[in-house]
Amino acid sequence: MIDHRADCSAIRDQGSCGSCTSFGTCGAWECNLRKKGVNTDLSERDIFSCSGGVCSRGLTMNAILNGAMVGTSIEKCCPYDASDHNCGEGRCANYTIFTRKIKSFKRITDTNEMKQYLNTQALVGVMAVYQSFMNYVSGVYETLPNDTLLGYHCIAVVGYDDEKGAWLIRNSWGTGWGMSGYCWIKYGTSMINEEMFALELDDNPQPDPDVEPTPPEPTPSPCNHGKAWAKIFNFVPWLLHRRGRFYYMNPNKKNKCGCNK
Repeated sequence: MIDHRADCSAIRDQGSCGSCTSFGTCGAWECNLRKKGVNTDLSERDIFSCSGGVCSRGLTMNAILNGAMVGTSIEKCCPYDASDHNCGEGRCANYTIFTRKIKSFKRITDTNEMKQYLNTQALVGVMAVYQSFMNYVSGVYETLPNDTLLGYHCIAVVGYDDEKGAWLIRNSWGTGWGMSGYCWIKYGTSMINEEMFALELDDNPQPDPDVEPTPPEPTPSPCNHGKAWAKIFNFVPWLLHRRGRFYYMNPNKKNKCGCNK
């Protein structure tokens, strides 16, 4: 059994914004940084907005992972508020000294390779979400007969257990969901085996500098990155009308956010 929960940061709640790709990515990224002794809290808002994310539409995996290569600041420099923002809006003026980047990422489709990676690091995963998943409390989750498909979701995969026949996932719906924010999900359930993503960190990631963020500039300057390529990566899913793929499904607000469409 592999279980990386001890290395993970605190469970977060993305609220009613379709920003699950940023939370799944940052959740795995933070866990892997902590394994290297770097205790940091990455800004989900910064990477989401600068990768072209919009709460009502979500964001593709290619866009968010390429955004991670460009970089994101840390939470205290750009706090999350479950709202749409222009890239750089409200970010601390000295954000560049807090910026974190990954070197690359790899898409994995073989389950044995997924487990090999999980032996040493957390992965980013995507899955289909059915109505029964909203009510998960504990144990090994699997879909029910005639379950209603609500949409698709991004999570961090932080372990596996062959005796249980299940992956251990870290969700972003707060500690009131599941096992204090975590879930065992049966191998193959909810399309979770289809693909996961491994993040390659910097060779020697540095801890957060011992300085405080300075207040944002009065008129935030537009980012020089994250615009043209974000539109390109999101064009095809938009063309195919798959915008619901990365919606966040809040049990109390799923109709409001359009997750059943």
